[in-house]
Amino acid sequence: MNIILILLGLSSFAATVPLDLSAVRPGPIRVEGKESAAVVHWRDGQGREWEAEFALDPAKPLISAIRLQGKTIVERAQPLYRCDTGKRRGGWDAFFDFPPSHPEGTRRFEGSFKLNSARARTAGDRVEILFDGLEMGIFQGGIAYTFYPASRLIQQEAVVTTREQDVAFFYDTGLRMAADRDRRPGRTMESEIAYYDTEGRFQKVNLEGSERHSTPVRHRTLAARTANGAVAVFPPPHRYFFARDYSTNLGYLWHTVWRGFVSIGIRQWPDDNSPFYPWMNAPPGTEQRMGVFYLVDDRDTKAVIDDVLRYTSQDRFPALDGYRAFTSHWHFAYTEQAMAKGYDWTPPLKPVLKSLGVNAAMIADFHGDGHPQDGTDLRL
Repeated sequence: MNIILILLGLSSFAATVPLDLSAVRPGPIRVEGKESAAVVHWRDGQGREWEAEFALDPAKPLISAIRLQGKTIVERAQPLYRCDTGKRRGGWDAFFDFPPSHPEGTRRFEGSFKLNSARARTAGDRVEILFDGLEMGIFQGGIAYTFYPASRLIQQEAVVTTREQDVAFFYDTGLRMAADRDRRPGRTMESEIAYYDTEGRFQKVNLEGSERHSTPVRHRTLAARTANGAVAVFPPPHRYFFARDYSTNLGYLWHTVWRGFVSIGIRQWPDDNSPFYPWMNAPPGTEQRMGVFYLVDDRDTKAVIDDVLRYTSQDRFPALDGYRAFTSHWHFAYTEQAMAKGYDWTPPLKPVLKSLGVNAAMIADFHGDGHPQDGTDLRL
């Protein structure tokens, strides 16, 4: 019997993947390797102790738990990735080249993750831990998590490359978390997803079903209640959305509540029914980082979402002494409207921009309404 137990123990240990900590330096974030786990330790801005435990056993969910002073906030969680790819037409013009109109069309891939190795490194005062084993169609690589000192912010990224030529892409991603405490009799669940709607009202919903519910929200974030707190999700500011001709909110956040699991994430759409819907570029051999941010806490969903707004200045341009906030290239068709309504007219754009903290704006009407192809006084 003793021999059998020893053999079982060796078999269990052999199932784990190697963990390389050689690039981790002493600092405010510490990483330790256990027999079957990698554990990241750090403190938040209040000095509270956090730890994120990752399974080194490929058969288990990657994130075993995220804990605050021993209290589990997130448990048995798995990253989710999807991407769409298309072809560029002899260049990397992200704005005017529209991949869905390419003769070869587009492809959609579901990410498949099978852990085969893990390594951590220090970058300044941060720590990144990377888990190799992500396959997503033409992309291969791993999934990385970055931790920040004195913060509850965690960044998740698919770190991938492709060998194909002329690739354009966009992606959606998120996290599926176990929610055993939300289970109710009859295979139903009582979970809480929260967000600010587009009118600024705080909402809580519980929509069951295996499909993803794409939700138009304000501030590009939503949160899920967990057993002992909440986790919010939001895209990387300034990197997830390119400049576009239209700013329609198509529902870029999603959530799912289904059979003991809650999933939240961010997504993009193939197009918005306009010819200018920029995709991202992936030249062959370059590293692409498909990122998303999570903010975790032991408080409720509203408190966590409100904390997210500190990172984005509540979608306003903060005032800086001695400076004015100036924005450019707005296609408001202001000139034609002013000619029709008179110059004492207040355009709707003015109070909107002022409410965002903008002091001055350059109106780009040179190819908007009127006669943009005319070279005579008619255009003027």
